[in-house]
Amino acid sequence: MGSAGSVLGITGAFGYIGQRLLERLNRADDFERVICIDIRPPPKKLPARFEFFHCDIRDMERLFRIFQETAVQSVAHFAFIAEPTRDPSFEYDVDVGGTENVLTVCDRLRIGKLVVASSDCAYGFFEGTPDYLVEDAPIRPTPGFPYAENKAEIENRVAEFAGSHPDCSVVVLRPCMVMGPNADNVTSRSMKGPLIVGFRGCDPVMQFVHEDDAAEAFYKALVLPVSGSFNLAADAGIPYRLLAKTLKKPFLALPAWVVYPLVEALYRFRLMPFGKAQLSYIRYPLSMDVEKIKTELDFIPRYSSVETVESFLNSEKR
Repeated sequence: MGSAGSVLGITGAFGYIGQRLLERLNRADDFERVICIDIRPPPKKLPARFEFFHCDIRDMERLFRIFQETAVQSVAHFAFIAEPTRDPSFEYDVDVGGTENVLTVCDRLRIGKLVVASSDCAYGFFEGTPDYLVEDAPIRPTPGFPYAENKAEIENRVAEFAGSHPDCSVVVLRPCMVMGPNADNVTSRSMKGPLIVGFRGCDPVMQFVHEDDAAEAFYKALVLPVSGSFNLAADAGIPYRLLAKTLKKPFLALPAWVVYPLVEALYRFRLMPFGKAQLSYIRYPLSMDVEKIKTELDFIPRYSSVETVESFLNSEKR
């Protein structure tokens, strides 16, 4: 059985990682029932012990009633806005406000296990960042990057919750870029372009984790008696220029004084989904040490960073 109870509730159950986790849970019997929360209907018929409830994460009272009536004892929280929307207040409301609702529900129901999906973006992208950050490195998001700013605030609120709820085992996973055959996001779509654009003089490390390996890590976080924060990546990663070679795309290195105004103009004319703040992702190095997750979660990824990218490329050829 699961480490904190036999009924699991999952918010954002039909998102990218959520769906992969559902597939992993279906191959095990750790939970007698899995309560799937989302604003979207299931993409396919659910197994008998999986139940779907339509719920906007911003509706705290409905979320509370669902979890109370189904006797949820463990929670996995994946309900976030992963794609840029041009509406930072909406993203904040869903990401931060929704998380606050989850924490309130966990408090009221005395949930025994809470697993939250964060991101490497919570560390921020800055010049001079040391290589391979460990989990106690400062959380300091890149200013003007809503996704990163929200993840950092979420982590702060989750840490406060964990500190005041010692009876709840709280786990935060910080994935790098999740990729694989089912990837459909800003990163995967940028890899379909005719070339890879970078900054002149910059060759940051890019870490990846395969979608199935990410699901396995979240599964282990749910069923093993662990708590705390964990970096999630397959390995040490690959340099950005090597990524271009893996993608079999030409690499165009431009000076910063060209890239920033160009991207800002394209964003303003709605030809690009993100603005200049997100460019720090490909300018400044951010790499995570993964020794802790391998040791404490016994996480052994099946795919390397390069193999993860190749699995996405091979799916495109089908």
